[in-house]
Amino acid sequence: MNPSSGAIRVIIAALAVLGGSARLSSQIAAPPRVPLVVGLSVTNAVRAREGDYESVGRIDAISARGVELTMTADAPQAPGKPAEPVSVSRTVALADLAGAHNFKFFFNTMDEALIPGTTAITLSGAALNDLRAHGQTRLTLDGRRGGLVGLVDDLLTSTGGTSGLAGQLLGGGGLVTGLLKLVEPAPVPVPVLLNGSRTTLSSYHLRGHIGEGTAAEDADLYVLDDPANPLVLRMAIGRDTSEVIRIDLPVPDPASVMEHALADTRRAVLYGIYFDFNSATIKPQSEAVLRQIVAVMKRQPTWTLKVEGHTDNVGGDARNLDLSTRRAAAVRAALVDRGLAADRLSAGGYGAAQPRETNATIAGRARNRRVELSRP
Repeated sequence: MNPSSGAIRVIIAALAVLGGSARLSSQIAAPPRVPLVVGLSVTNAVRAREGDYESVGRIDAISARGVELTMTADAPQAPGKPAEPVSVSRTVALADLAGAHNFKFFFNTMDEALIPGTTAITLSGAALNDLRAHGQTRLTLDGRRGGLVGLVDDLLTSTGGTSGLAGQLLGGGGLVTGLLKLVEPAPVPVPVLLNGSRTTLSSYHLRGHIGEGTAAEDADLYVLDDPANPLVLRMAIGRDTSEVIRIDLPVPDPASVMEHALADTRRAVLYGIYFDFNSATIKPQSEAVLRQIVAVMKRQPTWTLKVEGHTDNVGGDARNLDLSTRRAAAVRAALVDRGLAADRLSAGGYGAAQPRETNATIAGRARNRRVELSRP
């Protein structure tokens, strides 16, 4: 979770004329970085038994005590029940970022804020260095709940009340250890959105059969190739998966980035607008982006904008068109409430008709659920 140099290497060819002949030269572009800074956020698309959802981890503070982060999500429940809004704080000690081999990926409101000997969001530098040096590392995947609920879960697990490692872990009850080995000897590229731009990060692919007996499952992980910041970019345990789809770093003037996009291409994608699950209710975390839109429109008093709502293809065309239309209208209303003239804004929904990526993956579906701005 510290400054990262992991990234794809890009070879740029150029022709130089020397002595009447052409010579091919190349250079390696500087890789994108993912430094540990306050305001860094990592968005995951999660596929669980109850349905798809997204979780957002944000770095709130960095101190001698450790790295303090908050994880938020609208976690789907059993069929017929509304999604549960969850916000959990976690502190990871600096010593554990360097040397722990316990990855506590499950966030539960009953957990202690500081869980000694564990990491969250990332593996440790020591675990990644094991992979680099030996091609393998021993890792504990910790999905236990805290408090009384955790005690009950542990009793159910020990008496056979929970079956299958995937159910124990991503359902919140397991603590298992296994040897994970590299699938490929060298890092491989993993696509992400970094501050809204499509890029790839250089990552190690590791896999192992973890757990014992009938509860054993295959675990498959992609980890950023940076011992100072080995982010877990993808994780699959059985049929349950989690994948980083966006990494956002704070920038000095984010409104300028949006303004330049609207000036150059007449379009800007807003992945920072969040809604309640299956709803057009805008979440408070969207406030920063709403304020940025207002700032841009004040700097460009002649502009008019259309707010466009887009969804994935889950749920049927009629439902998606209705949801995207209501979400676009909600954003327009929020901007008017923040001081923009109503006649400078229009809104429309497109459902799943204009996907940016495939709907066949959880990452593609997550990126297709978005709000865009366009200039007529």
